[in-house]
Amino acid sequence: MFWVIRGTDARTDEDFAMVVEARSRAAAEAWALKRNVPYIMIDEAADEDVREAKRTKRLWKHTRDGRYTCFGRPVRAAELTCLLVAGLATIMLLLLRVQHLPVFT
Repeated sequence: MFWVIRGTDARTDEDFAMVVEARSRAAAEAWALKRNVPYIMIDEAADEDVREAKRTKRLWKHTRDGRYTCFGRPVRAAELTCLLVAGLATIMLLLLRVQHLPVFT
């Protein structure tokens, strides 16, 4: 689960938001305390918080991104294989239909 840590930088007096992957709010708070991050609020991160953190390089996470994605979602290798086989079967059926061969009557 992603948590957004909001606070104010003491040196520049600017607000900041960083996103941390942690199991609970207490774990996210411990992460901030361990790294001496002055926080004001810790809350669950919304999708736009995660996107902004990725863009500004303020996203800390422990799990890897999926190697393969389909429509923006991570998929396993077996799921990817099934999608490819289904796509190839569709192409074959369409080619047979274009050749006016009776596939299913």
